[in-house]
Amino acid sequence: MRKAVAGFLFVALLAILLGASSLAVLRSALRYQDQLLTGYMEDVVLTQELVTAHTHFMHQASDFLLEDDAPHLARLKQSRERFGTVVEQLTRQEPRTPEERRLVDHFVATRDRARHVLDGLIATRREEGPESGPRLLAELQPIRMEMEKTLNALADHERERYWKTRHQTRADAGRALGMLALAFLGTVVVAVALGCFLVRALRQRVRAESERAAMLEREHAAHRAVEERQALLDLVIEQTGDAVVVTDAKGVIRLFNAEAERQHGVTRQQVSAPEWAATFGLLNLERQPLPLEETPLYRALEGTPVTNARWLVRRPDGSVRTLCGTASPLRRPDGSPVGAVLTARDETERLALEHQRDESLERLRSTAEFRERFLGIVGHDLRNPLNAITLSARVLLVSEALPERELKAVRRISSSADRMARMISELLDFTRSRLGGGMPMDPCLADLSVICREALEELETSHPGSRLSLRVLGQGLGEWDAGRLSQVVSNLVGNALQYSPEGSPIRVTVDGRAAHEVVLSVHNEGAPIPEEVLPVLFEPFRRGTRENAHHGGGLGLGLYIVQQIILAHGGTLDAGSHAGKGTTFTARLPRENPGPPLSATPSPHRAGAAAP
Repeated sequence: MRKAVAGFLFVALLAILLGASSLAVLRSALRYQDQLLTGYMEDVVLTQELVTAHTHFMHQASDFLLEDDAPHLARLKQSRERFGTVVEQLTRQEPRTPEERRLVDHFVATRDRARHVLDGLIATRREEGPESGPRLLAELQPIRMEMEKTLNALADHERERYWKTRHQTRADAGRALGMLALAFLGTVVVAVALGCFLVRALRQRVRAESERAAMLEREHAAHRAVEERQALLDLVIEQTGDAVVVTDAKGVIRLFNAEAERQHGVTRQQVSAPEWAATFGLLNLERQPLPLEETPLYRALEGTPVTNARWLVRRPDGSVRTLCGTASPLRRPDGSPVGAVLTARDETERLALEHQRDESLERLRSTAEFRERFLGIVGHDLRNPLNAITLSARVLLVSEALPERELKAVRRISSSADRMARMISELLDFTRSRLGGGMPMDPCLADLSVICREALEELETSHPGSRLSLRVLGQGLGEWDAGRLSQVVSNLVGNALQYSPEGSPIRVTVDGRAAHEVVLSVHNEGAPIPEEVLPVLFEPFRRGTRENAHHGGGLGLGLYIVQQIILAHGGTLDAGSHAGKGTTFTARLPRENPGPPLSATPSPHRAGAAAP
């Protein structure tokens, strides 16, 4: 019995102790939930106050943008200070959950952007005046809506958390009453409640730890990415083909890559700007020490960008290198200077090659000039013996004492002498055009149609059986050198006779219908001019392919001399050639004398042409 009573008392005492301990634990849990609910309620009130302060602040900002007077500005500053005070209270509190932290951080970031935008709008409003108010107010609306959206999201989160916690508190209170009613089952209920509480706290702890681990991993990944980019940038700077030199705002060199060391022959030294010229051997193009104010890097350090500057560097081994580079100032996003950067390349070898090329071109020019003078001298000295041969041949031709066989040989000698005379005349014209400053002209009033008619009559005499025709349109009068234009017609028609089928028509047209110029064209129906001949058509000593010609050729100076004569008259010469349409040379001559002849340069061609 005593054992049963003792056992009962023990169980009763144990039940009382367990009930008391259960009650104490429940009271502590309810007190904690009540404190948590009170804190959540304070957060709800604070966020609602923040929404109200923001709304008032936005209204004051809108009124200021539209009205811009001292009272509105004062009210705007007051509402802004009130809004800043509430925001400071919000940010000073430690967020209770990760979601709340995210929302608060997002709100602070949005607040910072809105402050920057609003400061710019206020400044613009005060600069531009009342007319800009509606436009600035429209620009304010997007950031205002974004702020309201962020604040509403934060307020909704706080209210939802408060009501959820409140319902949970009421449920806990009901469970406490049930546990008091079921005193003997209190131990189990308390154990279950305590277990649930511990599991929930453990889950929250595990979730927080996992989020912290993920955040640390992201930070480590970002740090590794920054290190990789820095290493890549270092490789680019060190392995680039240009020298890179960077100084800080005080002019002390902080970066001096491998190419800069090779160009200057020294390693990087942290020296100030006044010591640059002596340390790195900087010289101007006259090989004098380069003044500090003329140093590209120093000019960039003073705020002046420098492009394509050139200077000399005397290396420690005594060699002098020529550098060319660009220097630019370095500035932070706010515009404050932090230094300057110089990129330079070594142009010593390139300049040496250019010098050698210029010397070679000068030697080639001297050689060409000597050759042309030699040709002129030879052509001039051959005239006297050739005139003697021509006169002797003509005397023999009129002699009646020669038999037919010797007379035939004399005719051949006379024909060959005439050909040689034309070649020598072309050589002399070529030499005068190249060395004498242009083709000499003696302009006077002349009729191009008469010149063409006389030239065609001479050609018909020397080319029996040829089909030459002349067409004249309008007036052919102008100030020209009649002898030179006769040479033009003879060369163009002779070229057409040489490169067109025998017996084919050759048409010469003089078009004088224009008021200020006369157009001379010579057309033949020969084979089209090869395209590869086109770029060199009017160059000297160029001749057409031998299979296209059916008469003996000259020196290849005919078309060149024609072009020089036309250019000396201030005109142009073009050639057009198409399969099935034949070849046409067109010369345009101004009626008035343009003045002293200029040095002729080849003109572009419109189509393929045959070489003379």
